Amino acid sequence: MTVRRSVKRVLTRLPPGHGGGRVAILCYHSIHPVKPFATATPTMFERHLAWLTEHCNVVPLDPSVLQIAGQRQSRSPTVVLTFDDGYDDNFDNALPILNKYGVSATFFLTTGLLQRDPTTMARFRRERRCDDAMLSCLTWPQIHDMRSAGMAFGVHGHTHRNLAALGDNDVVRELTTSRHILEDGLQEPITFMAYPYGKPNIHFTRTRTLPLVRQCDYELAVTTTCRAVRSTDSPLAVPRFFVARDDVGTVEDKVRGRWDVIGWWQEHSPALIQRAVSPADFTH
Repeated sequence: MTVRRSVKRVLTRLPPGHGGGRVAILCYHSIHPVKPFATATPTMFERHLAWLTEHCNVVPLDPSVLQIAGQRQSRSPTVVLTFDDGYDDNFDNALPILNKYGVSATFFLTTGLLQRDPTTMARFRRERRCDDAMLSCLTWPQIHDMRSAGMAFGVHGHTHRNLAALGDNDVVRELTTSRHILEDGLQEPITFMAYPYGKPNIHFTRTRTLPLVRQCDYELAVTTTCRAVRSTDSPLAVPRFFVARDDVGTVEDKVRGRWDVIGWWQEHSPALIQRAVSPADFTH
């Protein structure tokens, strides 16, 4: 049995958290029937939305999620939907399902991918283990159509590099270049961002990265720290659950709290142990 399957088996035996006051942000990427790096097929994504809209309050991403966290005004969890990178299957496959269920999502775009920047394309080919044909990205007409349909957009860096491994000037350049490209294309302010890769202490740090994000005038930044949102979280380090070919039961477990222990481990375990468990996190 693989480590992933063993961990999943243990997590499903943990008791769920309470419903009211929980805020879970889900992080999707590609929605595609056959791509090897897709995080869900269109069929499974629709099953996710069917369960989420029946059992949860699905709301847009907004700084107010920090205020909702911990309140018990509703017995149902609150869920926010986000997508990273900017694949065109988000338009072809995800958008019709989002429209069908009447919910919105925030899409964090890697602008170097939109512009087919050679360095960015090479990084995606290497990490996704695919060719350029599988990395087809959103076009500006598609982005505008999505915006008209009520979707929102944010920054996911320009070249999708690990910000914690860059010098201060390069971090600022990554965040300002991508922001200017999106603001020019959408003709609206962009104040939300998602950290590339997004794990705490590995891909961003509170002592150095967060002040640079604040310096670039972002109001909200999301991570892939695997736990629910807390009212005490910084708006520049908001946690999200990474969706990775999850069935509906796994999505439910994440929303209801069975996976929060992984977030605690990400935030508190020494880097040496994390490197041994997930060496790929340190190679970007």
